[in-house]
Amino acid sequence: MNGEGQWEGTRGLLRWYGRAKRDLPWRRNATPYRVWVSEIMLQQTTVAAVTPKYEAFLRRFPTLALLADSEEDEVLKHWAGLGYYSRARNLRRAALSVVADHNGEFPATFDAVIKLPGIGRYTAGAILSIAFQKPYPLVDGNVIRVFSRLFGLKGRANDPGFLKKMWPLAERLVPQASPGDWNQALMELGATVCTPATPSCGACPVANHCIAFKKNIQDKIPLPKASRKPVAVRWTFLWIEKNGKVLLWRRSEKERLLKNLWGLPEAGRLAASPGRLLATVAHAITHHALEVALREASLDKCAVAPPEARWVPRGEMRDYLVSSLWLKLLKGR
Repeated sequence: MNGEGQWEGTRGLLRWYGRAKRDLPWRRNATPYRVWVSEIMLQQTTVAAVTPKYEAFLRRFPTLALLADSEEDEVLKHWAGLGYYSRARNLRRAALSVVADHNGEFPATFDAVIKLPGIGRYTAGAILSIAFQKPYPLVDGNVIRVFSRLFGLKGRANDPGFLKKMWPLAERLVPQASPGDWNQALMELGATVCTPATPSCGACPVANHCIAFKKNIQDKIPLPKASRKPVAVRWTFLWIEKNGKVLLWRRSEKERLLKNLWGLPEAGRLAASPGRLLATVAHAITHHALEVALREASLDKCAVAPPEARWVPRGEMRDYLVSSLWLKLLKGR
């Protein structure tokens, strides 16, 4: 820290961000609503995947009020392809809460923001610093890596104890002026320069302040996240068609995967006779490695579709089937 209580590299990092930052849609007109939607979408999802979905989502839901006034299935439809669908449900629930409890204005205090569904400490810090210019810190994977290298902190990236060390450091470093640019600069540095493998130290604006660079250990810290062995799952789904309509099934809250989403019925879940194999795909959901088969089938004689099922015209299936798994299975159908 310098005599003003500011880290010596702050100004250099902010100057670098000002000239090197990527032109991302959520950085234009950074209103609380736009920042919030982007931060929820970017959780566990890449910038490349989010960018087109973000722009399409905001065309359909340009305001928080319109999001709150929408049906859940409509929101899920426009979230399709991003996965982790609880994020979309919480986004809508939070919009309803803002309308009901804050007169439709996104709250500007930490205590109010953190109470909204789907918002944790990181997201609250991002919204308050970027949209409201309040000096709240944030810590994500990029920030953990940048701090680990800058300050020579050794640990595993996803270790809770290591993460716990990062928040007090982030709180000390966030400047009173331009806190949003500071937080985004840290994340931008981690995403584009201080990358997990082969960091571009020659292009780093704060390399002369970096302990890992000085000790030549930048490729050794932080330790990579502990890997989790994939769980193999084999699924068979059924294509049951009658009079131009296909039977779809609303999965329950108790399902291990794809909870509360419309899907094709699983074999064994209703009285039906599987037949010809139509398609097979490999798919991954979190740490699950799926081998999925789609078979033609027909309901057994006298069988009745259960209440959670619905006959849907073929041309309307993609309004219901939002997971990318179904898009793979239905390709060409």
